[in-house]
Amino acid sequence: MDGGWLDTAERISRMASIAALPIILAIGGWVIQRQLQNRTVSRDYVQLALTILQNPDQSKVAPELREWAVELLNANSPTKLNAKAIDGLKSGTVTLPSFNFVPSRALTPQLRTELERSLRAFQSYLADLGFPNATGPVSVEISPEIPANGGVASWDPSTAAIFVASAFAGDKTSVLRQLAHKYLYTADSESPECLAIESGLATYFPCSFLDHPMMGDQATAAGRALLPPQDLRNERSFKEIRLNDNASIQNDGSEIWGGALWQVRQLLGRDRADRLLAETWRALGIWENAGRRHAYVTFVGDLVERVKVLGNGKEFATIRAAFVKRGLRF
Repeated sequence: MDGGWLDTAERISRMASIAALPIILAIGGWVIQRQLQNRTVSRDYVQLALTILQNPDQSKVAPELREWAVELLNANSPTKLNAKAIDGLKSGTVTLPSFNFVPSRALTPQLRTELERSLRAFQSYLADLGFPNATGPVSVEISPEIPANGGVASWDPSTAAIFVASAFAGDKTSVLRQLAHKYLYTADSESPECLAIESGLATYFPCSFLDHPMMGDQATAAGRALLPPQDLRNERSFKEIRLNDNASIQNDGSEIWGGALWQVRQLLGRDRADRLLAETWRALGIWENAGRRHAYVTFVGDLVERVKVLGNGKEFATIRAAFVKRGLRF
């Protein structure tokens, strides 16, 4: 009698366990998913707080927003800020660094100050054009030597790092071009045509910001001998960009596309041209269209249509003719 009761109880218990297992798994999965979601949300909020506290322009960040950012950052920090740091960050008298400079014998205090001032100003300029504020600090390394591969300046998206050989550290366009890549480059822009356009924009925006249509002319004599300066006041043809050669895509793309965009600037003026080019690059949807039509045609077609809508027929015709003269066929 007792054995029969125990057997029945065991069967009931086993059935209940089997029935409850999906519920337990569902609840456990929901808890884990909620924890992961909360972690992602917390990370995104911390990145937003960092971006706010890296902005040195107090006029662009409301005091209440800075206060929120400081409190959020402190709440998520394993090592809490002291009262002096909190007060400084909240008041805006202290900002978090946007650029981390790697110590080297080529990086003098004066050069660091000049580079940081230029990089910060260019960053603000890109933000004014509508590019999203980049999160996280950027590493900047000035190398005393030119690498064996001949690369005089580069941007590494995987580490958010700018590398510049000291021979080119005094050439602001060369340095700012690397920061421009951070805002312009996406993983979807890896077709040769898109990379050539991106290379031109990465040179154009620093040149326009500095009101100086050359890159590399402020490098040392040794630097200029290694890599001759680029002049955006050129009439080179798009066919000179060898799309099967990455060096040509970057170097020829920089000068030829940068030159074509400089022509747009000469006609429309800096403010109109810069904003128009930024909007066209962001809103075009070039990555989806590039598979159906040549990316060059897609980009320029959208650009001239925007000029036509915002400007007048003469500007539209002149800009279109400038691209046709360089070999573009619509």
